[in-house]
Amino acid sequence: MVVGQEPGKISTKHTKAAQKRLESGPWPFVWFGTDGTGRPRVKTYLERIRKGKVPTTYWASEDLSSNEVPFVELGATSWDYTESGRSADGVSELTSIVGKGHGFDTVKPLKLFKKIIQLWCPPQGLVLDPYAGSGTTGHAVLELNQEAGAERRFILIEQGSPATGDKYARSLTWQRLHNVITGQRPGPDGKLTNGAEPVPGGFEFRMLTRQIDAKTVLSMKKDELVDVVITSHWDMGRRGSTNLIRIDDPKYSYLVGRNEQGEGYFIIWNNGGPVGQLDRDSYRIVLKDAEKAGVKPPYHVYARYEVYQSRNVQFWKIPDKILAHLGLNENSDRFNDDEISD
Repeated sequence: MVVGQEPGKISTKHTKAAQKRLESGPWPFVWFGTDGTGRPRVKTYLERIRKGKVPTTYWASEDLSSNEVPFVELGATSWDYTESGRSADGVSELTSIVGKGHGFDTVKPLKLFKKIIQLWCPPQGLVLDPYAGSGTTGHAVLELNQEAGAERRFILIEQGSPATGDKYARSLTWQRLHNVITGQRPGPDGKLTNGAEPVPGGFEFRMLTRQIDAKTVLSMKKDELVDVVITSHWDMGRRGSTNLIRIDDPKYSYLVGRNEQGEGYFIIWNNGGPVGQLDRDSYRIVLKDAEKAGVKPPYHVYARYEVYQSRNVQFWKIPDKILAHLGLNENSDRFNDDEISD
């Protein structure tokens, strides 16, 4: 409503002025649609968008304080399809590696995933893809490691579509990674032949056959539990803290790994049997292992109970902490059933 006019009426003078302004050319930062009467929207000009390889990476060392890391404002960023690929490229890439008949109509392009990983994951980082699909993420990590001499690792999780009987974790995801690493490609007859250059790397395929709950964790053998701790541990206070280095040496009783800061990780066992408790005697063994390996405190100790405390120990309760690492809620589900025994 214009001041001085009756409600619902707009003066001819203002109407003509607005029409003249509209016809004089586009508004610099606001767009009102093709006819000038639409809802106002912010307008971004293509020439103002930074393209290509900006930035090369977007991660910083956790050892630097916030004052030492310069703030970088990315602004609007676009990549040409030649930089990021297209879904059609992803389908073609998958077909060339595993052959026709994979049933995927839309596949993320390899270039896109390589750019994203390069931007957000350090050279020795860990990439987790909980919906792995055809395995593009793992493929991208393998190629980046080869091209840049990096040491990134990946964890892919895929269950397919069990409701329709489609379990393509092994038939497709596994097959793609296998063919990438070995250089094998399907021939006209469907049989694999050496049709491409192998990409250095490796992976381990595991099928989950048991429900993960407190009873399952407590019944794990030592090697199984060590694997879970090493692959699932993360610390919200540190970026890149997932990189635990496994220590597998029979001369250590409890030591199973260390982080990049040289801190030791221990799992308490009762004479090779079930998970034990942290008491004065087991703490002495922790100290002996730490001295032998040259790891420093705080000592990250996983055990069922903590009956002895030390300023040098950061205690993680089994199974609670393991379940938390895996993103499971031990309080709202049946993970802490009182009937569970040692």
